[in-house]
Amino acid sequence: MNKLSLTVLNDNEPGPGLLNAWGWSVLVSTESWRILFDAGPDPRILGYNASKLGEDLSSIDAVFLSHHHGDHSGGLEYVARIKPGAPVYAPPGRTGYIESLGLRPLVVEKPTKIAVDAWSTGPLKAWGLWEHSLVVLVEGLGAVVIVGCSHPGVDRLVEEASRITGAKIHMVIGGFHSPSTRSLDRLAGMASIICPAHCSGYHAKQYVASKYPGKYCSVRTGSIIELEAPSPPG
Repeated sequence: MNKLSLTVLNDNEPGPGLLNAWGWSVLVSTESWRILFDAGPDPRILGYNASKLGEDLSSIDAVFLSHHHGDHSGGLEYVARIKPGAPVYAPPGRTGYIESLGLRPLVVEKPTKIAVDAWSTGPLKAWGLWEHSLVVLVEGLGAVVIVGCSHPGVDRLVEEASRITGAKIHMVIGGFHSPSTRSLDRLAGMASIICPAHCSGYHAKQYVASKYPGKYCSVRTGSIIELEAPSPPG
């Protein structure tokens, strides 16, 4: 991919003129496809914020559901209304609720290419819960890893992303699930940019911001991150 856009449709942190609640949802857009990563906790919030931010979610190609928790899947009802039959890449677990909405669950059981320059890490397990992450390659920059809650460990998910793609990690963004400082130090050794959001917690954000200020980026509802391949020299 030459260009990648990340639009945060819901995060715990509010954004001006937008709704928010505890949860996470990001629209991931490239020149070839549009994927909704998680849907946040509430269909009303997802629809309102998408409209306010000028994003038509009926144009998405798929949903990527990191794990089966309501603060990430609750907004699927809105997707079902505007994009009936949309595919939902989901880890192993209960998928009946996805089907009951009229969406099409595609259970991912191993690292899988799901679109041009985009992969699932494949599911990792923690506390009986399976979770996977989305990895997108941006030409000249490396891999961007979007995580949901990182129950298996954000450093483990990023390691898996690196193993699958063989690429350096340019950015990791999403919920880090109150990680230890050891996990954050390991993450800083792998990623150039670190964007803790959702369930990462105040201490994780402060730790990265103070110890790795050149790597830290702040994220909230309504944040838009644009990445582009560097221009060739000359």
